[in-house]
Amino acid sequence: MNWRKKITLLLVSALLLTSCLKEDMSDCFAEVRVYFSFATDNINPANVDRMHLYVFDDKGRFVGEYRDDNISNFNADYYINCSDLLPGNYRFIAWGGKDERFYSVAPALFIKGQTTFNEALLMLEHPANIVSTPPHHIFHSELPATVVITQGIQRFDMPLTQLSNTINIHTVGLPADANAYTFIIADNNCTYMFDGSFASHSHGIFTYTAPCVKDGAGQLHSTLNVLRLSANRRTPQLQIYNQNTGAVLYPVGAQSGDLIELILRAYPQNNFDTTHTYDIVITFTGNSSTGFRVTITINGWQVRDQGEELIE
Repeated sequence: MNWRKKITLLLVSALLLTSCLKEDMSDCFAEVRVYFSFATDNINPANVDRMHLYVFDDKGRFVGEYRDDNISNFNADYYINCSDLLPGNYRFIAWGGKDERFYSVAPALFIKGQTTFNEALLMLEHPANIVSTPPHHIFHSELPATVVITQGIQRFDMPLTQLSNTINIHTVGLPADANAYTFIIADNNCTYMFDGSFASHSHGIFTYTAPCVKDGAGQLHSTLNVLRLSANRRTPQLQIYNQNTGAVLYPVGAQSGDLIELILRAYPQNNFDTTHTYDIVITFTGNSSTGFRVTITINGWQVRDQGEELIE
């Protein structure tokens, strides 16, 4: 390359750079970036190390998927590059979280131009209707009407909503014994539509289950992660049972194991969309001769009208 060509190339580059700096993006490289954030502040970024971004066209047909299964540091600067998208109107759906073994999609294989938004599902895996390992949290976002062009750098922001909850339990005043106990939440819906809503059809009853650990005072502690709780979905049922005898420790008699009812009795104004963790304390008072009474608090709020059943 002679010196005249070098000078010409430098002048052209300078003109292009000046054009971009003046925010006239028509002469700049076209790029489509999708950034992610959290819809609420009480979400731990460490819960996201992979992201799947699904794209559907304006007729609801599957266009493609962008996967990142190795996010080392999820933060506000993270984005997925979708620069190969043709100009058009799209619907973006994002699912994020950790470790795919807990979740799958249906159909198992999305086919471009054939699989539709309305048939796409995300499902919690539960072989033999048992979830014995607490699944990782799942996050969702949707951009329903996204116009992609082919000039400049386009930025789209997708705030992620957490669609799962953590339920912690521990007991107070429970008489110490040598028995082992199990914490269970029974449910009947393990499937999300791609808009983040629960699928209307039921998959039958399945159970999340975890062993209870005893502290130095013989009190029980356990944790379960479950799919999203909602005031309008009253299926999740909480239970603690004795593995040695098969007897139910909670609930008994007139007590309710309806998890949603318990939360609303404790705090009717609870926001299920922003409250992701529920700490449940089950307190036993009395003694073996007069019988025990049970009271419950959830996130510091006492459950009202929780049956004052005497238990032996």
